[in-house]
Amino acid sequence: MDYLLTAIFGKKALGQLSSSDYVDWAGEMLMQNYDSHSLRILAGLDRFAGAIEAEDYFLRSLKELELNQPDSETAIRAYACEIAQRMIEGKITGRDGVRALYKICIETEYAREFVIWYELDDALDSLLHGDYPFTYESATLGSFDDIAKREATNFIATVCPQTAT
Repeated sequence: MDYLLTAIFGKKALGQLSSSDYVDWAGEMLMQNYDSHSLRILAGLDRFAGAIEAEDYFLRSLKELELNQPDSETAIRAYACEIAQRMIEGKITGRDGVRALYKICIETEYAREFVIWYELDDALDSLLHGDYPFTYESATLGSFDDIAKREATNFIATVCPQTAT
């Protein structure tokens, strides 16, 4: 599944979408040659339109494009795997990836497979404030991105084996 779909489904399952997110998604989808009546309307909505209206056009767009929305658990896991993969590929920094996965950890009520991201985020906060990173003692600011990539690789191997490289 392409990143735009994985991200929108994951963010929707996590309750992290605003009307501007839906509008931005629709514009990106049109630029990637997806097209439907509702998708065009959604892309043209005011970014500050009501979230209910934007979500309505989003759901219509999915139906018109014959795209199936996965269940919440599948959507969240796929989104997390995509974030980890993007860290490994250098498309996002380790810091940004850890922050995004930390938020998923919180939203999933500290699901076991996401706890490492909570620990790394705590270590990052400690390092940024000049404190010792008790939750991940080997971390330094200089090694943080490498550690994040290593943990992302482990995460993909254990949580998302279908996408392991």
